Amino acid sequence: MKDDSVDRLVEIVKRLRAPGGCPWDREQTHLSVRGHLVEECAELLEALDNEDSDATREELGDVLMHILLHSEIESERGNFDFYDVARSLAEKLVRRHPHVFGGNSAKNSDDVLKIWQDVKSKEKKPRAVGGLFEGIPPQLSALRYAYDIAKKAPPEVLDKALARAKKNSPDGNPGPGAEMFEIVRKAVQSKTEPESALRDYIKEIKKAAAEREKE
Repeated sequence: MKDDSVDRLVEIVKRLRAPGGCPWDREQTHLSVRGHLVEECAELLEALDNEDSDATREELGDVLMHILLHSEIESERGNFDFYDVARSLAEKLVRRHPHVFGGNSAKNSDDVLKIWQDVKSKEKKPRAVGGLFEGIPPQLSALRYAYDIAKKAPPEVLDKALARAKKNSPDGNPGPGAEMFEIVRKAVQSKTEPESALRDYIKEIKKAAAEREKE
């Protein structure tokens, strides 16, 4: 039996944005709701950390609402709609998994990563302005930003950055930023995602605090 929930959602968002719809929704732009999207993503992360299925379902819906809203704004401009987003994603997933949908083979996650990176490199369109860290959005959390930078930066670049930090410091100490980046660099080497690792450790701290309160 076909589930028309997605079609209904798209129509609901269209109605909210249409003349006679919700005044608040009609006023929103891509830029005006950016902060709300960040908040919803943070709430989703909290639900995932707590392994709360009910909250996860609700927060996933809130994030989906933003995807629908941004898609509708673009649809009103004649650019694309939610179905175009879904279609592009489906095509990308198939294209980037030739070991599942094509003739390639992958024995482990390292093989998968190599295939993924190879396909991505072929997809990239040449740009007039680029650079070593092109494609890494600076809006990421500092920890995730550092992780993506550390994965791309050659050792000589990192060594030069450390030397510059020491030179610019009154006491020759590169400071806590350099120390934190070095931890992230080690996380890359051990194939550990630092954002998740830190969140997991914070969970242990919260559990310890809860146990203390019960004593």
